[in-house]
Amino acid sequence: MRFEALRSFKALVETGSYTGAAAALFLSPTTVHGHIRAIEEEMGATLVTFSNRRLELTQAGGQFLLFAERSLTDWSGIQDSIRGLAHPAAERLNVVSLHGPSVHLLPPAVRAFQEQAPGTRVAIEARGVGESFAALLSGQVDLAVTNDLHTDMATGQYAATVLYEDELVLVVRRDESERDPLALLARYPIATQAPTSGYRQYLERWAREQGLQLRIQYEHGAFDGICAYVLAGGCVGMVAGYVARTGPLRGQLRELALPGFALHRRVIAIHPVHPRPVAAAFIQFCQRFYAASGSRQPAGEPHLLR
Repeated sequence: MRFEALRSFKALVETGSYTGAAAALFLSPTTVHGHIRAIEEEMGATLVTFSNRRLELTQAGGQFLLFAERSLTDWSGIQDSIRGLAHPAAERLNVVSLHGPSVHLLPPAVRAFQEQAPGTRVAIEARGVGESFAALLSGQVDLAVTNDLHTDMATGQYAATVLYEDELVLVVRRDESERDPLALLARYPIATQAPTSGYRQYLERWAREQGLQLRIQYEHGAFDGICAYVLAGGCVGMVAGYVARTGPLRGQLRELALPGFALHRRVIAIHPVHPRPVAAAFIQFCQRFYAASGSRQPAGEPHLLR
């Protein structure tokens, strides 16, 4: 399977039409259609359908979209890594991140940052919480991007800088006909994180306060994994607000307006108190970038973690 075909599939979902995808990629609609048809033949499944000229992802298409996004992100990362080896004199910034920010938040900021600092090579690696902090504390990376549930895992002379602020949300497929959010929760099972997650614990406390009996049927450590359950239909998922509102999935998900459900959350960068100049410049750039492109509140100042 060629990366050109993955790019065509991603562009088709983002634009909603073969013409739009072709224009975005500087290809012909026939070429894009050929890429999609080749993928569907290789996978043995229909990935997209059109109803009243509106593109809809099938269940297989929703899962394949997640695969395409991750593959293209990984491909971009290895390209940057190899180019960095070929240009050792270039300034290099190493970032480790939880999966959600690495897919949905960081790539646009990195692209814009490198347009302003073309001599800088930014390498992003997605890891779990423990692995991220281990890489930071051992000096393998310049900063770790995580969320404010995990700031207490860093000790010593490290600072946490808020990059992005939003809230936790519950989502269903946009084409779900039931409009009453409480009725949806009563009807459908929930996809959320493991019982040890602070987000899961907040959801369970809220449900008890509302007198609701939730059926938590699916557990996944990554927001994109939860989205895969939701896109399959008949399920409500709990994800970060930025996952529901950015990227190609935004047209496929609908947020539920729930009474009293409001958990503010922050995506943060943990870094040495005195980071390298390139790391400090990137952090400051991200604060401005996200504040201008949708962060709920202006990003905060760094503070020492005790």
